[in-house]
Amino acid sequence: MFDILSFANHFGLKTHYASTTAVKRKFSVIEVDRPGLEMTGFLEYHQKSRLVLVGKKETAYLAHMSYENAYKAFLNICSDETPGIIICHDLNCPKVILDAARKKDCAVFGTEIETSAFEADALNYLCERLAPHTSIHGNLLRIFDEGVLLIGDSGIGKSEVCLDLIKRGHTLVADDRVDISNVRNQLIGETPEIIYGMMEVRGIGVVDVGRTFGINSLRKKSTIKYCINLIKFDPKTVKLDRLGTQAKYKTILDLPIQEIVIPVSPGRSIAEVIEVAITNLKLKESGYDSAYEFEKRLTEFRNRKRDK
Repeated sequence: MFDILSFANHFGLKTHYASTTAVKRKFSVIEVDRPGLEMTGFLEYHQKSRLVLVGKKETAYLAHMSYENAYKAFLNICSDETPGIIICHDLNCPKVILDAARKKDCAVFGTEIETSAFEADALNYLCERLAPHTSIHGNLLRIFDEGVLLIGDSGIGKSEVCLDLIKRGHTLVADDRVDISNVRNQLIGETPEIIYGMMEVRGIGVVDVGRTFGINSLRKKSTIKYCINLIKFDPKTVKLDRLGTQAKYKTILDLPIQEIVIPVSPGRSIAEVIEVAITNLKLKESGYDSAYEFEKRLTEFRNRKRDK
């Protein structure tokens, strides 16, 4: 969770009322509320933990209410769980709201953005900040405009493969650690700010990717669509699907993404293999399955042999 002060700083909100305790109120839900029935005193379905937005409609209705009724309504709206109140459209904050907010120690901020647009921006921001998240040891790249998570045991050569892929024109998002969030059932990966643009390569040390390969070789964050799992090749223990007919998936934050296991052996260009693997996956999504076409040809050939 994060507090209303962080939210206000992110959007550059102006302050109508704030105290050292009010600005520490936390967000707990990805929801916002525009008080309607709550202003009439109907609170049966009122969600106290929502951020409250006040726009032209709400202020116009307040003008028709007595001070006593409006004050009582906003005492209920400014509950202890409410993160804060935002006055939109650059409107002046009504005195009754300020009085109730001071009484309940609930922060009130203002924005010049109109209410519907700010509601959409706030929901998008809350979705990212409150999304379920985890961190994975691995690398994240954009390959052929798709987010690809590269995982494998330490020392398998992930960073070296990343260097090859960057030299071939692909983009690095994160090296060594990938912070992943589930935002609206979509995996979003990014790198911790402190290591953004940096890559550790054994034998060389830390490499500044942006200065070495150009600023276009970096990206702050990316959706994650595929996973490449690098394993050490051992013909005695590793059993692989030679035709590629068996789809594998890796589940991250309850979301499955397609996974390809690639064995690493000396002399094998893993970067080229990964490029072909991603291309093959994209072909499958477009409706062409190489493995299926091969099996189809094989069946037709066997049928012709049998009919002769």
